[in-house]
Amino acid sequence: MPSGLKPVALLCTSNGVGLGHLTRQMAIGRHLRTTHDVVIFTLSPAATLAVTAGFHTEYLRSHEYGSVGNQAWNGFYATRLEHLIDQYHPSIMVFDGGHPYAGLCAVLRQRKDLLSVWTRRGLWQPGLGHDAFSRSALFSYVVEPGEYATEMDRGLTSGGADATLVAAPMSAVQPGDLRPADQVRTELGLNPDRPAILMQLGAGQINDIGSLSARVVASLQRHPDVQIVVTESVLTRTPAALPDNVIRVRHFPIGEYRAAFDASVMAAGYNSFQEAMALSLPTLFIPNQSTAKDDQDARTRWAEQSGCGLRWDDLGDNKSSDELHTAIDCLIDPAQRTQMRAQMAKLGPATGAEEIAAVLGRWSSERQPTRP
Repeated sequence: MPSGLKPVALLCTSNGVGLGHLTRQMAIGRHLRTTHDVVIFTLSPAATLAVTAGFHTEYLRSHEYGSVGNQAWNGFYATRLEHLIDQYHPSIMVFDGGHPYAGLCAVLRQRKDLLSVWTRRGLWQPGLGHDAFSRSALFSYVVEPGEYATEMDRGLTSGGADATLVAAPMSAVQPGDLRPADQVRTELGLNPDRPAILMQLGAGQINDIGSLSARVVASLQRHPDVQIVVTESVLTRTPAALPDNVIRVRHFPIGEYRAAFDASVMAAGYNSFQEAMALSLPTLFIPNQSTAKDDQDARTRWAEQSGCGLRWDDLGDNKSSDELHTAIDCLIDPAQRTQMRAQMAKLGPATGAEEIAAVLGRWSSERQPTRP
């Protein structure tokens, strides 16, 4: 329970099915808690990660897992948020999510005196998100975690539209957080003298020969010296069956293990992409083209054009399969990896979490509520 000796920061996240928003709020919270009692209110079933990290944590089950309709759930959300505000009297409330919920918006309309901030990720796909974007006006401030590929933003968020602050890119794992490569390789049973590739595509269908993960594994296996490690989400309840020569790793945050790998193959979500850039991990990015707003295609095109990474777009045809082999061959080539690392070394550090925490602390100190 927050002690009351410091002002309270209430950090709210979406994430019914993933970790991205929760991970970013925890990264901000680690810096913010030097001056604030941080309370995390999340919909993520990985809420225990925040508890383990020492945060006071409140959890509400996402409507995606419930049996009630969207309207009723938003009523639950609004009531719960009202109770948390009355209980903790936060000096600042921060929401990280792609779409502010109707229940959240209802509270903001009622609580005119609440200092509220939307940490709104940029790089939206062109033409998408008008309803969500219009809700920016309900918040006291809008903060945008930075993006290495920001020049590719052609959506509503282009140029940090209406954001009070566009911070540096954000990575929850910094170079100083990396576990020594030899320790991780020993822990995972990896040969220190052979290249190791980390796959972050989801392992659920790896035994389905037509699945994306299976095709990537098959392409990597054309190089018999390569060791393949597949990440498994901490949210996974039933471990996937893996081929005998593929190693499973389940760790949060997986970025702490980066030094043990020569390269990776991953989707191009915000967190994993910024982290790969910040930690100079040569990567073949495969954009998820089915996201609600996040423009992963633009992110991977920037990586390819800048020389900071490789890109492959799964089109599901024979030509696409040939291009996958070519991309994997480039990833395995030590000279190609050296070139990618040299380009990534030119990028600025991913200090967005520290930067955002500092400005949240300043805004909070300028307008602290009177507590009973």
